[in-house]
Amino acid sequence: MRRFSTLFAAAALTLSACGLPTADKESDAEARQLYQEIHSGADLSQDPNLDETMKTPDRLAELAAVRAALPQGEPSKIENRAWNYNTTNDGALATLVHAYIYPDRTVMTETVLRKASGEKTWRIAGFKVKLDPAASGGNAAPASETPGEKT
Repeated sequence: MRRFSTLFAAAALTLSACGLPTADKESDAEARQLYQEIHSGADLSQDPNLDETMKTPDRLAELAAVRAALPQGEPSKIENRAWNYNTTNDGALATLVHAYIYPDRTVMTETVLRKASGEKTWRIAGFKVKLDPAASGGNAAPASETPGEKT
């Protein structure tokens, strides 16, 4: 009987591990796309998923400054480091943290997305970047943080 209980517990743990929460695919794709747009120098004023508060001249200038600080080339790896989803009567709020791994540094991003009640798409409402040379063991410039609206 004890053996059966142990097997049952092991099976339950295995099945529950398959159901661990993951980041919403749509919000994750939006966050990654924003980084790619910033990295490539795309015209963010034309991004339909960027909230209007992110399209002000000051915010667009801040995002352009982020681009200047990013490493050249493509990251060797992109990792989801954290995510948080909250739902209210007004809609949903998501905060996603990604690590873009480069040979000489790691770029950490935090993207805040909102989905109004009844809406089907996420809109990017905040973005923050931190360059971290210590995480990859490189000899890059000291870590710096760009200003960003965090809601």
